[in-house]
Amino acid sequence: MIDLAVVGSFIIGAIVSIIVISNPVSTSAVFISLTEGMKKSDKREIAKRSVKFSATILMFFGLTGFFIFQLFGFSIGAFRIAGGILLFTMAIHMMNHKQRHIEATEMDYNEISLMPLSVPFTAGPACIVTVVLLMTEALNMTVTDGFLNGIFSALGVFVGIIMLAVVTYTMMVNSERISKVVKEGGLHIITRLMGLLVMAIAIQFMINGVIDIIPDLIAAAL
Repeated sequence: MIDLAVVGSFIIGAIVSIIVISNPVSTSAVFISLTEGMKKSDKREIAKRSVKFSATILMFFGLTGFFIFQLFGFSIGAFRIAGGILLFTMAIHMMNHKQRHIEATEMDYNEISLMPLSVPFTAGPACIVTVVLLMTEALNMTVTDGFLNGIFSALGVFVGIIMLAVVTYTMMVNSERISKVVKEGGLHIITRLMGLLVMAIAIQFMINGVIDIIPDLIAAAL
């Protein structure tokens, strides 16, 4: 039987984590710089291709992340701690945000949808790690909270990836309008607030990782 409270809270947390860590605000700001002077139809096409690339990359790592653990012999706790440290450093960067100015030429119009808009911005290392961690936790729930709860939680991670694609696409195609409303200072404030949320998520990942490895450390000491 499905526990709606457990599954629902996990899915909501997964969606928020993926979107906040990806940071569509920064992506939309870079999108403005890269697509300056382009036709609206070209901008929409680049945005569409970029989110397709991003969703594909994140879904790939979501499906293969657990097998990476098994292949390299990683423990879930160790990966949570490592992922938390990575997210924490990213959070510090976001809270000390400085706008990156990137220029594009006609030669790379067809490539910017993959790099840098998809990688490293939308589907960057921190977001990939987050997806892998969430999928691992969901699969772990099949044992601790019931098979169906774990499976539906795992599906929730993919819902989060789709939601990220929708939010990022919407912000990119409306980036100039959004920029006029919130101004550059507003974008910086939003990015710093998102950085604070990422820091909280990172600390929670590290706490969960420490809790996971404590039994192994005690067993090794004995």
